[in-house]
Amino acid sequence: MLYRNFAIATLVAAPLIVLAVQNFMPTAPSDPQGAADAPHPDAAPPPVVAPTVAPPAPPAPPPPADFANPVPAAGQPLPEAGMPMLAPGQGLPQAPAAPNGGANPYTSPQQAPAGSPNAEY
Repeated sequence: MLYRNFAIATLVAAPLIVLAVQNFMPTAPSDPQGAADAPHPDAAPPPVVAPTVAPPAPPAPPPPADFANPVPAAGQPLPEAGMPMLAPGQGLPQAPAAPNGGANPYTSPQQAPAGSPNAEY
C-alpha cells in the first residue's frame, strides 16, 4: 500500500515539479546578432577522425595440463559432483550408535523433555 501511494504521488508531482522548474530557469535571449553568428546548416561539418586502436594482444598460452585432476569440458559435470565433501572417517567423528537401536530413549511420555515429539501434551 505504501509503494502504491508513493507511485501515485510521484506520477502526480513530477509534472508539477517540471513546470515549476521551467518557470524559474533563465531563458536564452532571442538575439538577432547571435543568430547571425550561428553556423549555417548548408556548410559541411568537419570530418571526424576515427581514433586509432592498438592491435589486440596475442592470446595467453594455455596453462599446463594437470593429468591428476583433468578439467572437464564446459558444460560437463565435475567428477566429484554429488559426493559429500566430508564423510565419516575423513575428518568427521563417527556417529554415536543409539543404545536401544534408535527407539524412544524415554520409558514414558512424562520423562521426555517438554516440546519433544515423544513428550505428552
